[in-house]
Amino acid sequence: MPKTIHTENCPVCQRADIKPYLRCRDNFATGEQFEIDICNACGFAFTQDFPAEAEIGRYYESPEYISHTDTQKGIINRLYHLAREMALKSKSKLVQKYTASDKGSLLDVGCGTGYFLHTMKEAGWKVDGIEQSAEVRQVVKEKFGIEPYPSEYLFDIPAASYDAITMWHVLEHMEHLDKVMQSLHNILKDDGTIFIALPNKVSRDAEHYKADWAAYDVPRHLWHFSPDDFKLLANKHNFELKAIKPMYLDAFYIAMLSEKNKKTPLASLIGLMAGNVFFVRSLIHKKKASSLVYILKKQR
Repeated sequence: MPKTIHTENCPVCQRADIKPYLRCRDNFATGEQFEIDICNACGFAFTQDFPAEAEIGRYYESPEYISHTDTQKGIINRLYHLAREMALKSKSKLVQKYTASDKGSLLDVGCGTGYFLHTMKEAGWKVDGIEQSAEVRQVVKEKFGIEPYPSEYLFDIPAASYDAITMWHVLEHMEHLDKVMQSLHNILKDDGTIFIALPNKVSRDAEHYKADWAAYDVPRHLWHFSPDDFKLLANKHNFELKAIKPMYLDAFYIAMLSEKNKKTPLASLIGLMAGNVFFVRSLIHKKKASSLVYILKKQR
């Protein structure tokens, strides 16, 4: 029988005051149902009884799941690639703004097909990447001449190695949440900066779509954050939250996928229109954006 991980105590505040929150469907690979539970004490949510690392690989084996591929089949995928080009410029500017070094050392955890690593290398940074998939690591090597490390490398890196560490929609996938956060603190230089992008479970689109919200993405997304509970996690691991920045374009992509989850006719068109509404709302209430980038420094 496949091994699953059952959570008894909240990973953020350690309280056992947990209740069912939503039941969501895996819309990409298997059609299976998974429960999301929430902590009554701090509000952190997590996928309950998710597959262990040794078992979860099959849930990524779908042509629909494009974070590890370069497919441009279909309107959603083509728009994803257009948005990616815009996002690469935005991410690069963000890193340059908040790091102490103009051209320092950077680690991209969960680097995928390597476009951000390539962008930063072209800007003069010394870059390293970590990527779980051996197949995707080979793609990065062939396309950009950068050879990412396997995921285990994160826990073998010498202390104070990097000026900047980036995790673009990666932390929510990682089983050992506390261990990862501890390692990030260890390998970051004392004046370094960490950038962690995460879906926002209290966003306008999450509130609208509920169990159909594409960014719940069970069981690939294990942890479901809001600004308040992420700040608690950061403080727990001796980080200071310096800034929160919206990822405005995510609202369009997530809305299109969410409408597809609902089996809405003309889902892409309806999703684009809905995404525009959520985008405008996030301009007014930035902490209600579909995705947020959390910018962290070590506590002094």
